[in-house]
Amino acid sequence: MLSTVALIPTAAPAHADEDTLASTQVADPAGLCGNGAATFDDIVTNAATAVRTVVPAGQQAAFDQQVNDFRQTIAQVHVHRRGLPMDPTGTGDRLEFLDDPIVSYLVNDLDAIRTGRIDQTVSLSTITVSDVIEVFILGTRIVKIPTQLAFSLIPTVGFILKPIVGAMFTGVKSLARSIQAQLARTCTAPTAYEKLQLEPLPDEHVAVPQPLLDLANQLTKADGTCTPLAELKTSDLVERTRNFLTRTAGLPVDPAAVNANADALQGFLHDNRVAHSVLMRRIEQLGPLVNAMDYGPLTFLANLGFDIYEGKGLDTVPLSDVKVENAFDMITLTLDTASLLMTVGSTIAGFTGVASTITTPLGIAQTLAFAPTTYGMPILRGVMQSMCGAA
Repeated sequence: MLSTVALIPTAAPAHADEDTLASTQVADPAGLCGNGAATFDDIVTNAATAVRTVVPAGQQAAFDQQVNDFRQTIAQVHVHRRGLPMDPTGTGDRLEFLDDPIVSYLVNDLDAIRTGRIDQTVSLSTITVSDVIEVFILGTRIVKIPTQLAFSLIPTVGFILKPIVGAMFTGVKSLARSIQAQLARTCTAPTAYEKLQLEPLPDEHVAVPQPLLDLANQLTKADGTCTPLAELKTSDLVERTRNFLTRTAGLPVDPAAVNANADALQGFLHDNRVAHSVLMRRIEQLGPLVNAMDYGPLTFLANLGFDIYEGKGLDTVPLSDVKVENAFDMITLTLDTASLLMTVGSTIAGFTGVASTITTPLGIAQTLAFAPTTYGMPILRGVMQSMCGAA
């Protein structure tokens, strides 16, 4: 499919005495190009048009009928478009910057569930090659996690193989993105067949587990008009909780007591301060190495270095200014530090004569125990940075 679409020229010379796909004139290039990658139906008609040039004249009518029958068969296959991963390129939001297909998939699916668009169906004929590549990118991102985990379990060399494997998968994603960009710039040439006229398809209900539905109803996709979860301050959380408890009918609470407790808590958060280094910068602001490794102690040290350079090493900030993202980073730092200390302890034990038959299983168990932190935290952070709490 990729070769069929990618090799279609954007401008081909016309020869009146040749009836080939390459000689077909593009009557309106501005209207045909730049509208995204070709769909399944475009691929079918382009391929059929090329084959049609070698079909005897007396058999072309039957060939055309077979092509149209196949196109109609494909058109009858329905898919839930919002259930497929979506390319974040061009959105201009946090999803595009992160370009993490798992994060994009989770955010878009939660948003589709909340808005009811998860039930919308489209014909398979309208799915583009770019959409198929996006499924491939998501698949490789999912496979990357167990692959990296497996290589990290290899004694002595696992810490070297893990980043190498990660870089390989990153390269595959970059290549796929390049193909997507090229397909989007490729002109869809006219064919011997008319464009399918498809009627809008009725929605087909998707059974969503109730916990997932409840979660989706509490979140909305960040569009620049709301504050993402990661950027909510502790003072904001107190106010959101206060408003929920005092404005939700039927709750067995005393609004006056809730307001009094909320005011006292806000005063405590405002009057008590913590070190400025707790408010860590986002990893991409600390340089490419820190961003690539996303490792708690390294992130903390890099952030502390920036604070010292800017003269903020001894500064403090009120607890009310601590964001959800800051607290999340501290949790990550704590878990990563615990893992690091266990690794150091295992290494020292090896130097003191403890057999590798003991230290190696302990190291493997440690890697497995902290795997949710290593591979899950970046995904959760990306979701929090890309979604807001529903009003």
